[in-house]
Amino acid sequence: MTDYIIFDKMNKELVTKPFKNAGEAFLREFYIANYTIDTNVSDIGAEQYLLNPKLFAKRFIVILAQAGKNGETIVTYDASSYLSLINAKNFVTNNADIKEEMEQILNPLELTTDFLADVLHINAFITSKDATERIKNHLKHPFDNFKGAFYYGADIRIDGHSNIELDRFFDTIKLKRVKFSREFNPSGYELLRYAPEIAFKMAGSILLDAFDNGADFLIISDTRIFYLMDRKRKEIESAMGREIPIYLLTLPQVALMAVGVTDKKTLGLNAHKIKPTLLK
Repeated sequence: MTDYIIFDKMNKELVTKPFKNAGEAFLREFYIANYTIDTNVSDIGAEQYLLNPKLFAKRFIVILAQAGKNGETIVTYDASSYLSLINAKNFVTNNADIKEEMEQILNPLELTTDFLADVLHINAFITSKDATERIKNHLKHPFDNFKGAFYYGADIRIDGHSNIELDRFFDTIKLKRVKFSREFNPSGYELLRYAPEIAFKMAGSILLDAFDNGADFLIISDTRIFYLMDRKRKEIESAMGREIPIYLLTLPQVALMAVGVTDKKTLGLNAHKIKPTLLK
């Protein structure tokens, strides 16, 4: 039985290739058995959870229960999908009335809330001891000429994002890690529709903080943040009054490049507006 099922239903209005393409390639490269969930349910944004947690519960409960029944773990490629599933699971588990209501949905399907699947962000694979050891043994393109920063965002409840795990990964690929004061600041994406100038300044302060501390690139974990910081870079630079020559990467992209993967479509680099300069 396959241990991992992939939830890859990210918002198509955003930029998903740097996450989906590179995530799929990482799983292939490291021979991690998986299959994609056949469902029309998609991520609607973890930021919406507080507005209607019951909607989240109903949206994801069948997926969580089916995978839990099969003893499988759900893997997501971006942080919003991860948090959506985790928030839905915790909301059901911690609320008896909601749990009973969800049972009415699940019982006809021979499922139960007693066994809801574990959920992992793909970063948890990449920063695990097993993966870093394999990367070390197959390292072809060390990053010893580069400096990289990691952006957590305002919510750090994501597996694979601890400083110890990240430091181990950075050391393995010989990438100097730049730490900066705005690693945990909100990205501004939630305000993009309602107060774009504020959103641009929030994102710009993060990018500039990383850049001014010497980072060549910023590693991010969410499609929404990528959309804001990549697609809206001109607007961000205008709001900040200066050019910000730093590009974005995902952790799967960095891991794959370290072991010698250079195809830009495979890596999802062809979807970047701000083109990374690691590969010519």
